[in-house]
Amino acid sequence: RYVAIKVSKTEFTHCSEREARTIAAFNHPNICQIYDVGPNYLVMELLDGVPLKGPLPLDKAVEYSGQILDALDAAHRKGIVHRDLKPANILVTRQGIKLLDFGLAKGNLTLGEADATATAAITQEAQIAGTLQYMSPEQLQGGEADARSDIFSFGCVLYEMLSGETPFAGHTP
Repeated sequence: RYVAIKVSKTEFTHCSEREARTIAAFNHPNICQIYDVGPNYLVMELLDGVPLKGPLPLDKAVEYSGQILDALDAAHRKGIVHRDLKPANILVTRQGIKLLDFGLAKGNLTLGEADATATAAITQEAQIAGTLQYMSPEQLQGGEADARSDIFSFGCVLYEMLSGETPFAGHTP
């Protein structure tokens, strides 16, 4: 099969490798599949598409929103928080929407009898991780992100899908 390989200039930390393996074990039609994780690389599904860009007709925005929310719901149910949801991390393909780049994703999973995967945060609390225009207030204040943070970011993405503009624009961060 054809794949995309994402290489990091530095070796993954133990925590980020565990996060990547958690996401690799997760499979959803609207989330880019990760096939393998190495010491400094990810092997991912090769996708043909373009980044999400607005403004879009209302029916397309509603269709794409449903797919984005379905993917987020599935990830959240598995304890995975994206933490960097933005149009650049949402690819529009012939088959539909694909969420990309769970590089800042945070797992919040607990050990169960059938699930031996434990995760740890890639970034520590009180560090800002994400893209400013789409970050939730708690992320901007260095707090803990959870599923609600992704929903806030989705609201920013939806605004941009409908208007073609970011909801929070300025000349400085």
